[in-house]
Amino acid sequence: MENKNTAEDQLCPSYISKPGAQLFGIVADGQVQYLDEVIVVDKTFTEAAKKGRSPESRFRFAGKCIKGSCAQWNDGKGICGLADKLIDRIDVPPKAELQHCAIRENCRWFSQRQGAACAICSETVRNLEEAFLAGQ
Repeated sequence: MENKNTAEDQLCPSYISKPGAQLFGIVADGQVQYLDEVIVVDKTFTEAAKKGRSPESRFRFAGKCIKGSCAQWNDGKGICGLADKLIDRIDVPPKAELQHCAIRENCRWFSQRQGAACAICSETVRNLEEAFLAGQ
């Protein structure tokens, strides 16, 4: 599956919980279970989700990739550096058949690394990403 959207349409699959974000997965037992369709979250959801553990440790959100305005952006290569770092660090081989993902067509990570990005995506929970980045 080739991403046919422009760079302007691409979504960050490691977004934060805020009104307008697209909920595309629920974390269960440390892995992301993908929804059939995205749910655009509103203020009520985000306020409720902030009670207890962080929403990003329980859900996966997507939102517009902000490229150079993000600390993970690699200007030299024009890519999301986080996707490459996670793929190199987690080392999960791509599967022959990709599981369903409601954002794949617009996913920044998929556009960069195809199946390798999908393989690490279900293993990636935002609070683990933050811990990984802090330990660099």
